[in-house]
Amino acid sequence: HNDMDDLRKVLERVQATDESLGRKKNDQRRFIVVEALYKNYGSVCPLDKLIKLKEEFCYRLILDESHSFGAMGETGRGALEHFGLKPMQHAEIICIGLENAMGSIGGVTVGNQEVVDHQRLSGAGYCFSASLPPFLATAAQASLKSMVDSPEIVANLKENMEHFHNELNSSGIVPNNLYVSSEATLSPLVYLQLTDESRTIEEEVRVLNRIATKCLENGVLVVSTGSHVFDHLHKIPPPSLRITIMTKQSKEEIINAVSVLENAVDDVCNE
Repeated sequence: HNDMDDLRKVLERVQATDESLGRKKNDQRRFIVVEALYKNYGSVCPLDKLIKLKEEFCYRLILDESHSFGAMGETGRGALEHFGLKPMQHAEIICIGLENAMGSIGGVTVGNQEVVDHQRLSGAGYCFSASLPPFLATAAQASLKSMVDSPEIVANLKENMEHFHNELNSSGIVPNNLYVSSEATLSPLVYLQLTDESRTIEEEVRVLNRIATKCLENGVLVVSTGSHVFDHLHKIPPPSLRITIMTKQSKEEIINAVSVLENAVDDVCNE
């Protein structure tokens, strides 16, 4: 996962096969597909390194900015902005889900005119009348306008992320019982894993499920990413607790959430 050295080895193997078959590397229409901010890990794709690989081996990039849009970059435009890169120049196709920062449903695809025309003519909304309801499209537009007109929205999110991690580190939860496996300074999706590696995966899931249940009983929603993902993913992420930081959360709510989490961890891990 997120290993650029391993990706280079894969691309080199493909290139060797092409050369053995007499293919030119720039004759192929191949894509590298990545998430800018990985939903199941909270880690950030090193786009600066990835872009160098895709240009060296003549690939195109499909970039999913669903969780990074509205959270990363100075103005919330996502991971491309964070790394100082440009749409269509460094990433040929960009996908953005509207259900996260935009508070709607559906999604958008950003690309050149050829990509846009293909989406319009081949998308389900055009072919099967499954387009986004107008009021939800309007809601997404309003959210986007709020981001543009009120840059403090993104700034507040980053302040809340910093405040949460400061509270977490001072609580004693980290590193005594849990550790942060996500990108602490960049990701609003916070993933916490157990520090005790002696447990089996099944035991970890049971412990994390109990912590999440105790948090919910005290008014704090913490998601345990456990056994429910086993049958749906090719690569299974390690059992974790997922907490989402939002721009509208107050400092008092963050302090309370960490306190509830700390009590739940103490109750479950010290039984």
